[in-house]
Amino acid sequence: MIYYFYRVKRMFRNRILFFWSIIFPMALATLFKMAFSSVTEKDWAFETIPVAVAAEEGTKPDEMLISFLENMKNEGTAFFEITETDRADAEELLRKKSVTAVIITGEEPVVFFRENGLSATIVKTVLDGYLQSREIIMDAAAQGKMAEAALALSKDVQTLSVRTFKGASGDPMIQYFQALLAMASLYGAMYGLLNTRELNPLQSDEAARRVAAPMRKVPTVLADVAAAFTIQYVQFLILIAYYTFILRINFGAVNGWLFLSGAVYSLFGVLIGYFVGSVVRKSDNVQQAVMMSTVMFSCFLAGLMMGNIRIEIELAAPWVNRINPATLIANSLHALCVMGDMKKYAVCMISILVWCAVLVFGSVSALALYQRHDRKGAKNE
Repeated sequence: MIYYFYRVKRMFRNRILFFWSIIFPMALATLFKMAFSSVTEKDWAFETIPVAVAAEEGTKPDEMLISFLENMKNEGTAFFEITETDRADAEELLRKKSVTAVIITGEEPVVFFRENGLSATIVKTVLDGYLQSREIIMDAAAQGKMAEAALALSKDVQTLSVRTFKGASGDPMIQYFQALLAMASLYGAMYGLLNTRELNPLQSDEAARRVAAPMRKVPTVLADVAAAFTIQYVQFLILIAYYTFILRINFGAVNGWLFLSGAVYSLFGVLIGYFVGSVVRKSDNVQQAVMMSTVMFSCFLAGLMMGNIRIEIELAAPWVNRINPATLIANSLHALCVMGDMKKYAVCMISILVWCAVLVFGSVSALALYQRHDRKGAKNE
């Protein structure tokens, strides 16, 4: 137990590891928050859209279009707030940003937007659908085929089902924060790598002293793993608290499963470091480069740099998402906190645990192989 506390103290005092494992993810999360908060509010938060409708000079207002727009509702909430006025006043309202769009009715209705975004897309899509339906009805009336037109329009209706997520977050930018949390978890590999280096007498004087100390190797390794896991898990909890209470990120449903998941993620990251340190028997710089490049490439595939890359990979090579460590962490967070899909969450967590078993087996096998090789070399000498 004393040795365990010594290792915790030893790792906590490593300023470089402390920076990369907790300070850097917190700083990156802050930058993400600053960059995405305005985008999220502007492009994804849907509210009733103010629209001005004006008639072209010499024409009457399109009462059918106005009625159509006013009657568009979702569970009692109107899609559009209609203001009927003339063209000059409508354009003035648009300049003052009192309305999102101006529709000028006439032979060919024209729509003007204040700026591009989700609201503009909705107005344009609805207007195009209205014009297409009106064209079909007018042609059918001219040909005396109103019954056929009504049947065709009824078949073209698409029913949308609304699914309520069990999680609390509907923010599409949350995927970047999930990928960032995956990166922070995998950064636990730095602590695992430190432990393997400090057990190899060929890499440092401290490692030589530790190997020569009268301590059994298995309890020493277990204490090292426990210390690295403790540091990494505490940092995971700090990040969740920072997300929730400082940055006010709507991360989703935060419950006991999330904290259990954090423990698995932390162990996963530490074991990756042990595996790299056990397999790559080169200099410290080479080991560090292999570990960092592995983690960052995994996080890239998880969407840390490109949010839609997970979707592209799912379409082109779905097996990559099933084995990529950072993607498994991000997908399990999304399933648990946003979707409330415990089945998908369980599949991701089982995959991570399988990875952990593979890493332990690989690390032990590599160390045993190198030990046999070193003994043979010593006998030959």
